[in-house]
Amino acid sequence: MLFAHLADTHLGYRQYNLDEREEDFYRSFREAVDRIIDEGCRFVVHSGDLFDEPRPHVRALVVVREELERLAEAGVRFYCIAGNHDLLMRRGAVPPQRLYPQVEFLTPRNPARVQDGVLIAGLPYISKLHHRVLREKLEELGRLGERYGSSILVLHQGIDRYLGVEYELRLSDLPGSFTYYALGHIHKRILERHGRGVLAYPGSTEVWRSDEIDEYERAGKGFYIAHTDAREPEDVEWVRLAKVRRFLRLRMDSEGMEVPEVPEGAVVRLELRCPAERFQEAYRRAMRVLAGRALYVDVRRVPTEEEGRRRARVEGGLDEGELLGRYLEGCTEEEKAFARELLRVLGEGRPEDGVRLAEEFFRRWAQR
Repeated sequence: MLFAHLADTHLGYRQYNLDEREEDFYRSFREAVDRIIDEGCRFVVHSGDLFDEPRPHVRALVVVREELERLAEAGVRFYCIAGNHDLLMRRGAVPPQRLYPQVEFLTPRNPARVQDGVLIAGLPYISKLHHRVLREKLEELGRLGERYGSSILVLHQGIDRYLGVEYELRLSDLPGSFTYYALGHIHKRILERHGRGVLAYPGSTEVWRSDEIDEYERAGKGFYIAHTDAREPEDVEWVRLAKVRRFLRLRMDSEGMEVPEVPEGAVVRLELRCPAERFQEAYRRAMRVLAGRALYVDVRRVPTEEEGRRRARVEGGLDEGELLGRYLEGCTEEEKAFARELLRVLGEGRPEDGVRLAEEFFRRWAQR
C-alpha cells in the first residue's frame, strides 16, 4: 500500500510580502496533491506546519479545503499533526487543521489510527521545555508500535543528529519499534535507516528561508512516496516538485564585477563583498542587470577580509587568536579548530555557513 509523506508546506506564507511568493507555496502544494493522486497513494501523512501561522488568512484555508476535497474524491486519506507554526501557544487553542472533516488529526489524547492493518501514530510539536513529557509519550507509542508489522510514527521535532544545539529530541529518544519515522521541522531532505525501518525528513515544499538555498540547489524541494512494507532507504521514492520557483545565490566582489544573467522570475540572494563606502555603487550596478528579470533581489553586503580582521580586534589589543586561547583552555584541538572557523565565518558575515559548521560539528559529537 503506497503512502505519501509531506511536511512543512507553510501555506499562507507571504515571503518578502509578495503575492507571487504566497501563490508559489499554494502551487507547490497543488502539484504535490496531483502527484499523490497520480501515483495511486492510499493515504498521506503530513508531519506538521501545514500552515505558516496558527490563524491563517482565508486564502490559505480555502486552498487547503480544495486540495483535501480532491484527495477525498480520489479515496486518499489525510493524517496530520500540528507543527510549531500551526500552534497558538495558549491553553485551549485549536489548530486550524481541526476545521476540516477530511483530516485525521493526531493529538496527545488521540494519537493513533489504523488503516488496513498499518498503525499511524503521532504527536504534535512539543517544545524542549517539555522534553520529559515528550519522551514519556514516545515510550507509550513505542510499546504500541511493537504490536504491528507496519507502523508509522509522525513527529514535528528537531533531532540532535541533524539540528545541532536547537534540537528537542535525541536520536536515542525515538522508539525503535516503528518501520517508518515521518518527521518534519527540519527543512532539508534526510533519509536514513533507523529502528525497524526508515527515518525520513522530506524538508519543506518551498524555499522558506534564504539559508535553504544551497540545499534547494542540491536536492530540490518535494516529498516522499513509500510502500508500507518499505524497510530500507532505497525503498523510498523522492518526488521532486517541478514548479518550485528558481532561487539563486550569487556571490560577487565589487572589483571588476560582472553580474550574470538570471532566469526570469527567479529570487536572487546577492552577497556583495565590498567596502562599506563602495556598497551603493556595487548595488546599483548589480540592480541594473537583475531588477528587470528577478522577481526579488535580497542584497547583503559581506565585509572584506580586512574589515573582518578589524572587527575581530578587541580593546586592549587582543586579536581573535589570543582571545580564543584564553577561553578555550582545556578544550581539544578539534574543538579549538571548530571555534576558530566559526568565528571566522561569522566575522565575514556568513551566518548560514556558521550554521552548517555547527551542525556538522555537533553531528560528529553526537555519533561518538
